Order: sequence, then structure tokens, then C-alpha cells
Amino acid sequence: MNLRKSSSIILAATAIVFANASWAQEKKIPPAATVKQAQKSTISVEVVSPEIRKIKFSNPPLNFIVPETLASLNETVKSLSKDEQVKVVIVTSDLPGFFINHFDMAEFPNFMSQFADNSKPMWVDLINNLGNAPFITIASIHGRTQGGGDELTLAFDLRYASKEKAVFGQPEVGVGLFPGGGSSDHLSRLVGRDRALEILLTSDDYSADLAEKYGWVTRALPDAQLDDFVTKLAQRLATFDKTALAATKKHVNASNFPSEAALLASQGEFAKSLSWPGLQPRMQVFGKLYQEFGPVKVESNLGHYVGEGNRQVHQQTAKK
Repeated sequence: MNLRKSSSIILAATAIVFANASWAQEKKIPPAATVKQAQKSTISVEVVSPEIRKIKFSNPPLNFIVPETLASLNETVKSLSKDEQVKVVIVTSDLPGFFINHFDMAEFPNFMSQFADNSKPMWVDLINNLGNAPFITIASIHGRTQGGGDELTLAFDLRYASKEKAVFGQPEVGVGLFPGGGSSDHLSRLVGRDRALEILLTSDDYSADLAEKYGWVTRALPDAQLDDFVTKLAQRLATFDKTALAATKKHVNASNFPSEAALLASQGEFAKSLSWPGLQPRMQVFGKLYQEFGPVKVESNLGHYVGEGNRQVHQQTAKK
């Protein structure tokens, strides 16, 4: 699929689909434009040492990914890739409760029209650059990561999760969409076909302990120990030879990281899913759930509300 040539169709479909998504206008969730005016960037970079950087993501109140996130993070990854001293990059969140949440659905038209300087879709370029980066990325996960946030997290090399606070989920199928950010490719490699299908099809929440058991994350640790563990690991790797680190990562990724063609195919299928008939009624129901219970409560228990929303849609359909 040529995403540039079909962008007008995608944007039209997106606009129709989300025209009635009243939750996007909920006063409790400021639109992305407001967020971007309130802060310079959702991405900040801390120099821990010449060999270590720490990327912090923050987009209160719910840590949604917005287009600026992808653009800023992509530029950061490209810049750090050119630094011959950088060997390890830690990724954290500055917002309690959420590591990296899903895409801001009110921004879907902007996501679908977002391209990198090389004319590749911005998302695909970012994931490719993370996989090809000559440094090791380590996620320190203290909160929820779901949807596109989880798909981004899956592109990091190592993922360490808080036993008490980390929760994982891919809610797209339950919303009526295709999970088009690479989760189907990553998860089938990491957890196997049947568990990947379970995760994607149930659209439910998964604890850090279960995610570790499945192979979704590298390791789950007590929350009080997580940061210290990640710091010591980064410091250890920072003493290693960069060529050895990068070459080993490249070789492992050659057979275990989604190809650009696979990522493009997934994004293309996601674009098609914006016009699937099951999406619109679910958006209307989920919009009502947002208004009734509030965005924070829904997002903090998304697996439950995805199930509840589908139950209501099923009841409405049965009455017709």
C-alpha cells in the first residue's frame, strides 16, 4: 500500500470514524495542541554519563502518544546514533501510573499523514531506527503501557517492569481496529503464536508477572528495586566495547525484529481498519464510558472497560 497516495482516503475515513468520539473533546483531557503549547516537548534527554543517556516521556494527564512524540523521539534516536560514545539509552516516564500510553485517538489524522524526511511513515521510520540504533535501549516500566505505547516499548531492546505497577495490553481488536504498530510481529516472536493471539484478541490487561512468564518483558522486579537494577545494568554495559554490543544486537535483530516491509504492511492494515464497520459503534459506546466514569478511571483499567464496552455493543446489536 502506498500510504502517501492513499493518505487523503485515510484522513477522510479517520475524520468520519472519530467525528462522534465525544470523549476526545472531554474537558478532562486537553487536546494534543493544548498539551504541546503547555510544554516544549513530550521527550526530554538527560546525560547520565558520556556513555549513558536517559530519555524521559511525559504527556500528562494520561501519557498519550502525540505526533510530536514520534517526531521528537525519532530525531533523538537519530542524533544519539551518531554519537560514538553513547552505548546505552534508558527510557522512563515522568508520569506516575503510566509508562507510555496508546496514541491520542483524536490525533489519528495527523499520525496517518506524518512522514519522516526520507518519505517513510514516521512510525515505521522510528521503529526501524530503534532496531538499527548502535546502542542498547532499556525500558524501566513503572506504569501502564498499552496500545501504541506497548508497541513502542516492544521495539526497545530490554524491558524491565515493576511487579506492582506495570500493566500491559493491546486493546485495538477490542475497539474494532487492527493492531498496526508491529505488536503482531513482535509478540509472535517473543511469546509464540498462541499467546500472541491471546494477548491481541482478548485486548485485556496483563500483569508484569504474567508478562514476564510469557516473555513479553525481559524481567519483572519489585518496584523499589527496579531503578537501581536498571542503573547498574546500564553502568555495566557502558564499560563494554561498543562494537561488540552493537554487532550482537544487529545479529539478534536480523532474525527477531520486524522488517520494514512487515511494519509497512501492519500500518497499511491499520489504515484499512479505520473503515471497518465494528469501529464506529464501539467508539460511541466507549465515549459514553469515558463520560460516565472519567478518562483516568477508564484508562487505568482499560482491559475491563474494553470488555464492558463490547458487552454493551453486543446487547445493542441483539435488540435490533
